[in-house]
Amino acid sequence: MHKRFVFALAIVVVVSVTAWAEDVQTGRWTLNVTKSQFKTSAAPKTQIVTIVPDGKDGLKVAADVVRANGAKAAFAYTVQYDGKEYPRTETGDGAVNGQTVTLKRLDNRTVERISYLNGKKLVIEKWEISRDGKTRTVTQSGVGPDNKPVDNVLVYEKP
Repeated sequence: MHKRFVFALAIVVVVSVTAWAEDVQTGRWTLNVTKSQFKTSAAPKTQIVTIVPDGKDGLKVAADVVRANGAKAAFAYTVQYDGKEYPRTETGDGAVNGQTVTLKRLDNRTVERISYLNGKKLVIEKWEISRDGKTRTVTQSGVGPDNKPVDNVLVYEKP
């Protein structure tokens, strides 16, 4: 009886710790422009993305950008890992209103995010976190709101 109780307690602890484990996507990520590849757009001067947990299984994402021309822009959204569309807001240089995003966890270090405008699929992003948790690689493909091709690889690092 005692062994069963200890085993059951151990299972509860493992499940609880797993449920409360921090999502590896979270953190303050700074774009490393030198390591990134901007094939279809101009590289920004700077970009900082902050990702924090939200709700049962979701994220709040906010980014501050200084574009190549020095103009400032920002975007933000709150999304759950359920594949449903959630609103995305943009402000500043090049802002396009009315976009939505979906988020799907592919494995414990990889996420797929898709952006839409008026129901039309735009950009698919694959977010991958390195094994050491210090590098976030975002591979973008598709078309932007302006219907121009998007094909970039963004490399972010935690300070």
